[in-house]
Amino acid sequence: MSDNETNENEFSSNDCNNGICQCGLFELLPPEIWLNLFGYMSAEFIAEKLSLVCKPLRRFIVSSQSYWKYRYEQRVRAPYRAVATTNRTWLNVCDKLERMGHEWQQCAEQHQNILSISGVHIGPIINTLLLEDGYTCITGSRDSSICCLDLRQLVRPEETKVTNIYDSPYVSKRAHDQQQRWIWSLDHEANIISSTSSNSEIRLWDLNEDMCEISRIKLQATFAMTHRLRDSLLYAGIYNGHIHVYDTRINNTDNNNSRVHIERVTPRGYIHALELQDDYVLVMHKPSTLCIYDRRTWKKIENVQLNLGERVSSYYKDSLLFLGTNEGFVHVFSWKKDHCEFIEKIRTEHGCQITALHHSQGILQTCTATTKTLAIDQLSTPTINLARIVADTHDQHLCMAANDYGLTVIGGSDNNLITVYRDEFRRWHAL
Repeated sequence: MSDNETNENEFSSNDCNNGICQCGLFELLPPEIWLNLFGYMSAEFIAEKLSLVCKPLRRFIVSSQSYWKYRYEQRVRAPYRAVATTNRTWLNVCDKLERMGHEWQQCAEQHQNILSISGVHIGPIINTLLLEDGYTCITGSRDSSICCLDLRQLVRPEETKVTNIYDSPYVSKRAHDQQQRWIWSLDHEANIISSTSSNSEIRLWDLNEDMCEISRIKLQATFAMTHRLRDSLLYAGIYNGHIHVYDTRINNTDNNNSRVHIERVTPRGYIHALELQDDYVLVMHKPSTLCIYDRRTWKKIENVQLNLGERVSSYYKDSLLFLGTNEGFVHVFSWKKDHCEFIEKIRTEHGCQITALHHSQGILQTCTATTKTLAIDQLSTPTINLARIVADTHDQHLCMAANDYGLTVIGGSDNNLITVYRDEFRRWHAL
């Protein structure tokens, strides 16, 4: 439980008593003036310091949820807003957002909480994953290996001196096979890790059994640049413009038995992004075309030529699709029933090709290999640039993964994994 939630619970218990303002400060000003003064203070200061002045002022701060909702919506416009739940009031949501922006600025200005982890791979990192626990990172590299890292060690410096068989205090598991050549894409479902490689294979690994191989699928004369694993079905975007669907519960040497569908998307270009939304498949293929299929019937219900360049980076979550272009713009689409609706075009400070991007709670992170920078923007009106961090890398390819716990990892450099974490990550995983 966070400090803010603890304070809110204390507020609720104390508010049952009829508190009287002993100092007379709260009655000194009308509520409208207090709300105006709140605009000059941080939500953290109001919740943790000003609320301790007297009980009437504390009750007023907690009960002014309409003000905190308005304040939050001023900082994050629709459709990027979060929703306050029964466990998180609008005061909590607003405080978390403001704290997040302050911590990102501290990271960039003071170079705090930024670490380059070496010894993970001997080749450039092609793909990264952050699992739901908030600290487990999966990396795939051109050195034919997949590594599992425990990044809680970032906030436990006393343990980073301990080495293991992998010559790194962060690496806990590794799968290595020279036959895989390059690892192209990674995904996971529960404890199952899936990977595609340039030797035309798709493999499944058991994370709970030291990355033991479960099964493999052999493609013919091509490879999968991207894939998704959902409900035991694996959707692979093939370089030749097809989508293959496999049932991972079927494990035998005959791949045709495990393949449940094959769909030709385009005869002219490769598939470089694939996302799933309910009963639909969203496919991006060269040259920057968005196709939407109903995976129950495999009928193409939409085909949109976007003209964003040869290859665009993509990120999809909570029914929002973000596409990064070669000119440094981010195009945002929202899923509406059975189609994607264009929302807006966001200009970033990169001005060049966006290699990877991530969005969470109104915070947009974009990464570019051209200038080797990570930019963090708050999608308010207007957009506010919170931080700009230079990654220590020499490679022309950058991949990125981020989560809601305040952790961002950047791969693609000379066998290094750049980690950037906010103080929230420390608060969650220091113990």
